[in-house]
Amino acid sequence: MAVKKFNLVLLLMLTSAWAFAQHAGMLPVPENLQKDAARASAENKPLVIMFALPDCPFCKVVRRNYLAPLLKEGPENERPVIRELQITSHESLTGFDGMSTTQSALAKQYGVRMAPTLVFVDGHGELLVPPLVGGEGAFYLNYLDRAFADATKNLIAAKAGKNK
Repeated sequence: MAVKKFNLVLLLMLTSAWAFAQHAGMLPVPENLQKDAARASAENKPLVIMFALPDCPFCKVVRRNYLAPLLKEGPENERPVIRELQITSHESLTGFDGMSTTQSALAKQYGVRMAPTLVFVDGHGELLVPPLVGGEGAFYLNYLDRAFADATKNLIAAKAGKNK
């Protein structure tokens, strides 16, 4: 009986954490970037990674006002593939090469020093456009739209070049 109660409490805690994350507009945290990038590439989309810091007010604005809504709008197959990593986190995940790495190691690999920073990468983790650094300003949406468009165009052009 104690095991059943423990399992029920554990299930409620996990469900509550998931519901809180969805309500707070948090972005998905990757476990396997190799799989995420392969999925995005197969759908002719860049994989977008937001590098953030805990309690970063600009990160909250970008997450809540720009990226989280994109994950809810339109048909699921048309939504972008977006993941969030913490610059200072030592949590492990599978990198683009299939090897174990940490969130902070990936931030260092991309030269991320400020939050938020968005990187748009292909199926191998290669940058498609320069990183988008910062998160506030009247033209942020224009910069974000341009980065999505250019990254998608560059991804498709690179694929077409490989198929020749």
